[in-house]
Amino acid sequence: MKRIEQQQVKTRQILAAAERLFLEHGYVGTTMDAVAEEAAVTKQTVYRYFPSKADLVIALIEGDDDGARTFAFGDGGAGQELERYGVAFLSEHMTPHNLGFFRMMMTEARDHGELGEIFRTRAQPSWRDGLVRFLSDHLDRPVDPAMADLFNSMLLSQRTAILMGNRPPMSAEEIASHVALVVGVFLHGAGMR
Repeated sequence: MKRIEQQQVKTRQILAAAERLFLEHGYVGTTMDAVAEEAAVTKQTVYRYFPSKADLVIALIEGDDDGARTFAFGDGGAGQELERYGVAFLSEHMTPHNLGFFRMMMTEARDHGELGEIFRTRAQPSWRDGLVRFLSDHLDRPVDPAMADLFNSMLLSQRTAILMGNRPPMSAEEIASHVALVVGVFLHGAGMR
């Protein structure tokens, strides 16, 4: 195996171990020693690839593929493209990995501000920035990022109930139905006068 392939394998081992430990023990309860042991590598190897626990969290949030968290809007109408975006966004956020990490962030960010900062600066901007550009192009004016945040928040409105165990994770059909409702409200308002 070539050196770069060995590095990729070690990186994946370390990240898989860190993910398991973070989801089971939380940020505070996970040590670099435990990550090394779980990954079956030395502590020095962990630190060579990831100088801190925060770097591990960043790598897990950002994922292996830099393009995986970027949505490419097409040439369809605004409603159609917002629905495509909404399904992609919500499907990504409803994975067990992302739900688990969001739960950890919410539980521990208050006492460990770096977690909140990582989430704020790394987890959301790639989605929001693309949506802001799309909305600005379709409205022919600059759009306040708060508009994109509002749309994304409406998409995620079921997440708290899922995290609290009040409802099961959303199926693909439920995601599509929820997204259609959100897009309709976003584009046309609630229809109240």
